[in-house]
Amino acid sequence: MVRARQVVIVSAGHVEVREVELPDPEPNQILVAAEYSAISAGTELAVYTGTHQWLKDPAMKEWKFPFRSGYSAAGRVLKVGRDFPGGFREGDRVSFPGNHASAELLTLGQERCRVWRLPEGLSSELAACACIARYGLGAAIRVGITLARSVAVLGLGIIGQFALRCFLAAGAAPVIGIDTVQRRREAAQAAGADHVIDPNAGDLRQQVQAVLGTRGAEIVVDATGVPAAVPTAMSLACDGGQVVIVGSPRGVASNVNFYDDLHRRYLEVTGAHGNMLFEPAHTRIPGHWDIDKAQNWLLHHLACRRLNLEGLITHVVTPEEVGQAYEGLLHDKEHYLGVLVKWV
Repeated sequence: MVRARQVVIVSAGHVEVREVELPDPEPNQILVAAEYSAISAGTELAVYTGTHQWLKDPAMKEWKFPFRSGYSAAGRVLKVGRDFPGGFREGDRVSFPGNHASAELLTLGQERCRVWRLPEGLSSELAACACIARYGLGAAIRVGITLARSVAVLGLGIIGQFALRCFLAAGAAPVIGIDTVQRRREAAQAAGADHVIDPNAGDLRQQVQAVLGTRGAEIVVDATGVPAAVPTAMSLACDGGQVVIVGSPRGVASNVNFYDDLHRRYLEVTGAHGNMLFEPAHTRIPGHWDIDKAQNWLLHHLACRRLNLEGLITHVVTPEEVGQAYEGLLHDKEHYLGVLVKWV
């Protein structure tokens, strides 16, 4: 029996830390302890503010208050059920899609039951970001060949930052980061972005074209989570370019000119949700990517520092400070970007 602490969003704008007792694992379970978990600002803030669409969907029964937030953590194996696959042992350092909790009991066959060993030299602080990073990696996977192709990333929150870093690691060039928030632009520059642009500094399309010297970017990534940004993302792409939606636009986009902006310009507009992208039915994924391959790629590149997280983690908070971190991510974007919850 292990006593665990859990962060729970009990209602819109209210967060509590609860204590529960977790039993020893059954044969098909594994018990893991978190050292750090990472906040996913898009999904978690949508629940925290009460605006996530699934909160009102009766079919999504698990998406109701009280809600256990978080889906990206790293730590160590405490105990392993005898039938749990993978040869894990007590003490193994692992990444897993855990909630914000000091310990998790994962059951084989359930959606969240994924566990990946950490490469040598990779800290739990960096590994805690890996499950969130997969949503950014999805953009680079979705477009296919990335080497020497120009990329503009619209929206440099946590998902946009990972998308930008994954394109840099995959050899895209030049890579442009676009955001109104200076701290976010600085973090993109620290990661190695070739250019950063403030949309408030002038006509955005003209700024992108001035950097590229072409009619637009070959690849445009929308990571804003704002439906109204989708037409903007389309306007930044060159004719025949690709537009990938990696944020979760919570609403309906308007003013999309399907004939002039989409059909005549031969644009490809596609989604790249970090979980759906790796379902077996999605056979178009180049290189036969699956969720395990993606996660192990991320962990390896975090370990060898090819995936640069410079400037990304701005705050490390206690479980009791998660509500404060949510407020900071909502209202103080110049200071809050990447936030880790420390459990040990």
